[in-house]
Amino acid sequence: MKIFAALEVPDLVRAGSVCSSWLHAYNCLRKLGACIQPQTPSLIYTSKSSGASAAGFYSLLENKPYTFTLPDPPIRSRYLIGSAYGWIVTADMRSELHLVNPITGDQIALPSVTTIEQVKPIYDNNGAIHMYRYSRYTGSKGYLEPPSVFRLDKLRDYIFYKAFLSSDPFTGNYIVVLIHHPYWQISFARGGDDHWTWLPYHAWYTDCAFKDELLYATFVDGEIHAYDLNDPSVKPRVVMEGLKDCPPLYKMYIAQAPCGDLLQIWKVPEYSEQEVEDVSEPDLDPPDDDEYFSVSEDDSESELDTVPYRRYTTAFKVYRVDLTAKKLVEISSLGDNVLFLGLNQSLCLCAKEYPQLKGNHIYFTDDNEYMVFGSKNKCRKMGVFNLDNKISEKIVSPQIWSNWPAPVWIVPNPRKMNLALLS
Repeated sequence: MKIFAALEVPDLVRAGSVCSSWLHAYNCLRKLGACIQPQTPSLIYTSKSSGASAAGFYSLLENKPYTFTLPDPPIRSRYLIGSAYGWIVTADMRSELHLVNPITGDQIALPSVTTIEQVKPIYDNNGAIHMYRYSRYTGSKGYLEPPSVFRLDKLRDYIFYKAFLSSDPFTGNYIVVLIHHPYWQISFARGGDDHWTWLPYHAWYTDCAFKDELLYATFVDGEIHAYDLNDPSVKPRVVMEGLKDCPPLYKMYIAQAPCGDLLQIWKVPEYSEQEVEDVSEPDLDPPDDDEYFSVSEDDSESELDTVPYRRYTTAFKVYRVDLTAKKLVEISSLGDNVLFLGLNQSLCLCAKEYPQLKGNHIYFTDDNEYMVFGSKNKCRKMGVFNLDNKISEKIVSPQIWSNWPAPVWIVPNPRKMNLALLS
């Protein structure tokens, strides 16, 4: 068991499959769960070739893909909008949210989308929900536009942005936080809740992090709010003011470093001087047809791949959040630390604990929410950014995963792991 506890998930599965005595040791270990060493982050994705119920898993440790078979609703038809503690947050074809642990196959249904403040169900003559009414208003500005009516599968295109977890759902004591539209507002639900609780005070949040039982939420301009979700009043406290000259095209992330400091990371698009033709690698696994994604005839792959676009590279700036002075302190190096950014919960780890990871690097995946509107066939901007030389490298070439939904970083959680799931 001591040896098994030092293994990564693929080797742990192999070890448990060798013989009855090793299987017994494996079963004892996985019941303890916490004794297993922290796992190296991997990519989770879906691919048309693997089937509707299969999820791909790309191991950075082995530079090798694996496949998991997951319970219904089919993972291929879902959107991936978050990842933390080894769980992913998915939106199915009815725009309902589920927590899924791809290693164990466990699944938890989250409160219905109809309990989000801006969503109301529309029933048919038989009393079944067949459409959603979506109202665009915030707590401060009221109704900004007339309500829209969406099909069950279409609402998720317009409402979901990113989801976060306070702790491992396996414990039962956790909070799910959702950044959603209109205008990047926040709602949350505790484990076992049957509804979402709306925080109407502000909009335009881009990322969240949990630290010392507080939720820290950052704005598009870098301003940071702290929420105590255990306080019945749940009102925000400004811990850092926003930047007046913050470029609108920057994307903000917030993460906790291993030392306990909060980091704010700016994703900076750097454009070329001229428009160029898209010469990216061909899509090896194009999105499915209308059955899953409702792509119109105008969004055909041939048209999308010939539209000129402005070529850009992805760069990052990293700042330490000085909560005492209420200011940002730019840092030129992460040292031995490494960041994982995308639709996962922003993650900062010590690379010394993970032999395959590169210190002072940022591993990133494409989290452009507007890709859903006409650009699902485009290759995703993903790679590893070196903070020393400011150069990005590809994670793997050619890409082996589908372009939609975009791959998400996940730290595998092998509690109660099912040997039959991995192939």
